[in-house]
Amino acid sequence: MHRISILALSCLLFFVTLTTAIARPSMPCNGIRFHYRAYKLGTSIIKTSLSIERDGPFHVVKATVDSIGVARPVFRMHNRFTSYIREAGLEPWRYIKEVDQKGIFSKKKCYTDILTFDPGSCKVIVERVDPPGVQEISVPSQTYDPLAIFLKIFLGSEAVNGKKIEMKIYDGIKLKEVTFLVASGEIQTSLYGAVKAISLESKVPFSSLGDKEGVIKIWYTADERRFPVAMSLKLPSVGNVEFDLERVETW
Repeated sequence: MHRISILALSCLLFFVTLTTAIARPSMPCNGIRFHYRAYKLGTSIIKTSLSIERDGPFHVVKATVDSIGVARPVFRMHNRFTSYIREAGLEPWRYIKEVDQKGIFSKKKCYTDILTFDPGSCKVIVERVDPPGVQEISVPSQTYDPLAIFLKIFLGSEAVNGKKIEMKIYDGIKLKEVTFLVASGEIQTSLYGAVKAISLESKVPFSSLGDKEGVIKIWYTADERRFPVAMSLKLPSVGNVEFDLERVETW
């Protein structure tokens, strides 16, 4: 179960960086928050949220991930992620990872990393708060943190049927290059019933599964709202994990 939780956390960051983002919906007000649950074999194992708001010259994207239900006794997870993206040019500036998790069969992880991006020099400064440590990482141009790339595509790109979306993501651990294929169709959702949707699908290697490939498929509504309503993961040696949108808040 702890492996499923780790993989769901990793995939959530792809999820929240891609879905609402890709079709340029307009912000309904000052901020918006999406609430999700992840299911395995019909049982909820993780609750997550994604919010987008403005703070001075920055767009701020926040994600939360918590284990619940049958997953919590064997794997406790309480993780927080925040990305600050400059409004001018939509460049990544700062990404904060607050990881607090422990499993019966895995080591406890409790740390805070602060990533400061310098797109001009193609470098990222990675600062570990406790124990303190700093390292400088070289990255390719147009590299974003998992939440910054979400907003970049959200405000600057249009997804159309058959299009391929390529992206470079660095989260402080490993640089990932991912390609998503865009398609259209219909999906049944808990919150809105049957909706016309745009889907994005990609094969992604999972380091916690020996870099074996799994499949991520994401859906968002094909209307002016462009709400991310669902995601499915097909994972080697694990099977399917389903994410479902529960509710949406605006302010």
